[in-house]
Amino acid sequence: MTTDNKHKRTIEVIAEATTVQGWKKQIVAGQRGEKQFTFFADEGSYMPGGESSAPTPLTYFVSGVAL
Repeated sequence: MTTDNKHKRTIEVIAEATTVQGWKKQIVAGQRGEKQFTFFADEGSYMPGGESSAPTPLTYFVSGVAL
């Protein structure tokens, strides 16, 4: 049996997070070889050290599922 790979495509997404302060993180992410995007995430003030200065990681995750 022959496998037809002419319609096969591999997509690799990379992400790197660094701590800014407390729960706030800076994330650089994108597809390898393409433009990278920088964004921030933070926990809400309900978490000790959270400042609500950016969307929470869960907000980003749920938004991605909605797409």
